[in-house]
Amino acid sequence: MQSPAASTIRLFGALALVSALAVGCARSLPTAPVADKGGAIARQGSSLQASGDIQNEVVATLAVGADPARVAADMGCTLVEWESAERCATFHPAADQSVLVLTGRLQLDPRIQTAEPNSWIETAEARQQSFAFDDGFGSPGTYAAQEAAGAIGLETAHVVSTGSGVTIAILDTGIDPTHPALRQHFISGRDFVDGDASPFEAMNGLDDDGDGRIDESYGHGTHVAGILALTAPDARLLVIRVLDADGRGDVANVAAGIRYAVAQGVRVINLSLGMLNRSDAVQAALEEAESRGITVVASAGNWGAENPQEFPASSSHARAVAAVDASAKPAIFTSFAEAVAISAPGVGIRSTYPGNRYRLWSGTSMSTPFVAGTVALLLQVHPSWNTDQVMDRIGTTCRPIHGATLAQQDKLGEGALDAGAALWVDFVPFMSPPVDPTAILR
Repeated sequence: MQSPAASTIRLFGALALVSALAVGCARSLPTAPVADKGGAIARQGSSLQASGDIQNEVVATLAVGADPARVAADMGCTLVEWESAERCATFHPAADQSVLVLTGRLQLDPRIQTAEPNSWIETAEARQQSFAFDDGFGSPGTYAAQEAAGAIGLETAHVVSTGSGVTIAILDTGIDPTHPALRQHFISGRDFVDGDASPFEAMNGLDDDGDGRIDESYGHGTHVAGILALTAPDARLLVIRVLDADGRGDVANVAAGIRYAVAQGVRVINLSLGMLNRSDAVQAALEEAESRGITVVASAGNWGAENPQEFPASSSHARAVAAVDASAKPAIFTSFAEAVAISAPGVGIRSTYPGNRYRLWSGTSMSTPFVAGTVALLLQVHPSWNTDQVMDRIGTTCRPIHGATLAQQDKLGEGALDAGAALWVDFVPFMSPPVDPTAILR
């Protein structure tokens, strides 16, 4: 009998309408670190994957004031990359030293807060090979009036709030900032993949992750950004590119990206990405974000089962989002777990795509920005609220989920997102007598 995960992967493969040819990519370790314009030390090469095998690296979070070059000299290792503002460094062990030995030595050093072997982190859609699809009906109109928007009551929610004054950080593959639906929302950002200040979608024509697909996640960040713009139309978008066009990045860049977002004063962070093991570096960054009053929302994953569980969705400092369809029925591919806080539409979501286009995409990566955008709507009305207060409002106003299996019971969060109900609570007290929101909108 097939496992749920295997069945899900087969389902995505059967539904895929986009394919690409594999191209080999030679990997070699960098010969020396290179300083970028901001003074940080970055890997050589135009992309993360071109720089070498990260499995031969250790990622560390340094204490304030610690000198990574001095640490490298003391440990007899090579400093590969250093993001000074984010205190995140990667080291390559000496020839006679293993990654695990170097990790252990760094963990004992008082100058080091966290140390671990570097590892990959990617979008759930890349892992399960779920692709963007052009059905021929993409337009600004069909994007704005799609079924998912109606299902979560966006029209009602926007009577009360549009997310004005709230900044949302997107850690993803970048965006197309020229897209008509996004160019008024994009404020700035950073590219931790290429090491510059232009976090824009970019293809390299290579099968960097060796899965037989080329640039299969190109447009993922743009699609996520479009859902945020649809949900919170007056929120500002800070874009942080931590994943390449194959949808894959590393722990070092994701941890640095979270810290960068914190430093920029965002109120919400959208993480439509994940990995199957816990990262101390990312966990420490998430803890710092939560301590600053930032709500972090993460995709639960597309395994169609409770296990394996994705991180950072399983982190105590993030809120995990599962996927339902527009009728609040669990998506066949959605992961579920006790850590899930809420479910939101993630089936056939129409959103922005590079080149002024609109495409459909399915996955918990699409569910997550609906929730992140709703958080922004609430924060406009309640700027002093913390994560618990925001998520409590979202949870107590959600819709019931229909058709959950026995295994999914109590593992899809409080219910299905209802942004309209969450915001209408703030509007009703000012109406005398209280008015049905749909009456105002007619």
